[in-house]
Amino acid sequence: KALGLLMKAQRPMVYTGGGVVLGDAAKELTQLVRKLGFPCTSTLMGLGGYAASEAQFLGMLGMHGTYEANMAMQHCDVLLAIGARFDDRVIGNPRHFFDEKRKIIHIDIDPSSISKRVRVDVPIVGDVRDVLQEMMKQLGAGTARPDAAALKTWWAQIELWRARDSLKYDRSSPLIKPQYVIQKLHEVTKGEAYVTSDVGQHQMWAAQFYKFEKPRRWINSGGLGTMGF
Repeated sequence: KALGLLMKAQRPMVYTGGGVVLGDAAKELTQLVRKLGFPCTSTLMGLGGYAASEAQFLGMLGMHGTYEANMAMQHCDVLLAIGARFDDRVIGNPRHFFDEKRKIIHIDIDPSSISKRVRVDVPIVGDVRDVLQEMMKQLGAGTARPDAAALKTWWAQIELWRARDSLKYDRSSPLIKPQYVIQKLHEVTKGEAYVTSDVGQHQMWAAQFYKFEKPRRWINSGGLGTMGF
């Protein structure tokens, strides 16, 4: 049923969270997203689960996320949620999240996390890596494929949102901008650093401007919100 919905989607979206990292499912996630050709976004705790350099990655979503990730999340017609919990920093008020009708497929190892904040149409309880591997097997065994024409139109809309360059900042300023510092750190470390942060604005700058390519390179307290972490 999940694959059937994904194949019929006109405006699909893949929404990933920390469960991908905890479940060591980055490889499987990457294979599935590339195979489907769908846009992919991540929560704060899911960064690195899907490489930031991938063209299909829209950046982090939520109140500190990119414009394109949030718009795609809001206007998609089929949402594949993987190891994520629909927390308030991501979707805000659940009532507003359902302003547009959409079908939601939710994969999570914890059954109590499914339909906890938003109603889910297709719940899948299981280890994320195992579920994604099974989905890839079924996708390979079948003949159905995503609607290429609809997907092309959807990507054209996403590129318009992306063109707004929501994370731009004043690069001509004589002051050293924190965004620039994070970008320079990424350049100097070639993206191979293990980055940890306390909670606050610097945490958001690190999440936005250090492009994580691998899981478990981003270490912070996330949803706990503990200061002095």
